[in-house]
Amino acid sequence: MGFKKNWDVETVYNHINAAAAEVCSRYNDGYTAFFSKQDLYQIYWHLDNILRECPKFSGEEEWLREQEKKRIIKYLKT
Repeated sequence: MGFKKNWDVETVYNHINAAAAEVCSRYNDGYTAFFSKQDLYQIYWHLDNILRECPKFSGEEEWLREQEKKRIIKYLKT
């Protein structure tokens, strides 16, 4: 039984970053930018709901802690 991954994380990131660029663009008015920000909120909420419904896996908590440490270190370096 095989598993075929039908998505690419980099592509998902690119789409989200494109929406974020529209939100932050000084060439867009607040009305237009807000629609893109609403899209980002909808993605955020949808992903949050999906992750809450997913089962927990062995090693998941450790992996999450490690990712959080990496995010903190990256934040502190800026």
